[in-house]
Amino acid sequence: HLGFNLYALHVLGTPVESFFGKPKYILILLVSLLSGSLLSVYFNPAYIYSIGASGMIFGLFGALALIGNRVGIEWRSILVIVGINFVFGFVLGGVDWRGHLGGLIGGTVITLLLNRAK
Repeated sequence: HLGFNLYALHVLGTPVESFFGKPKYILILLVSLLSGSLLSVYFNPAYIYSIGASGMIFGLFGALALIGNRVGIEWRSILVIVGINFVFGFVLGGVDWRGHLGGLIGGTVITLLLNRAK
């Protein structure tokens, strides 16, 4: 799982960082990580603990869905990958889909805001 997240951070993060530059890229990562963690803590029962960078990765999916066409990535393919990940999370269990969703929302919202400012 850690290996997949590191690989995804590289593959998804490279075009986002190239598009926005390092400071805004780091902001996207931090907002995605924080929003994923907050949604997880708020909506999961108190006895469930979650840790990881998956919310941040899903935030990058959200960013790429918005800027993908400008960096040579088809936004529909991003949505398919996100959908498949959510389906696997529901079917297999043991996946904090709330953290993933929070990261996706946070990454999408901050990218919308940064994109307007660009």
